[in-house]
Amino acid sequence: MTVILSAVLSTVLAANAAALVYPGAVAAVRPAGVGLAKPPPPQAKTYVTSDDFATVRAWYRDHLKGATELQQPGMEKTEDAFLVGDVASGTVVMIESYQGKTWIIIGPPT
Repeated sequence: MTVILSAVLSTVLAANAAALVYPGAVAAVRPAGVGLAKPPPPQAKTYVTSDDFATVRAWYRDHLKGATELQQPGMEKTEDAFLVGDVASGTVVMIESYQGKTWIIIGPPT
């Protein structure tokens, strides 16, 4: 039963992640300087775009109406995150400006 639930959760997260990918962003390997102090869960997907952070954040704000924005004070120009759904079963979209690109990590809350 646990294996089946895990497979279903992975499928749902993959479908949600695909629907949440910023237009034109491409799959990438997350650089060590992006995101969390520890690596995101294996189900998380990383994308990158050359579009600036403000443009990407505005797109997510417009497309994730009702999501909880988790912006850290003092980081308004370089990092933001959105929780779609709830902490137990939702999806987090984290965006970050790093080395001239905007990185997007989509996956389960950690």
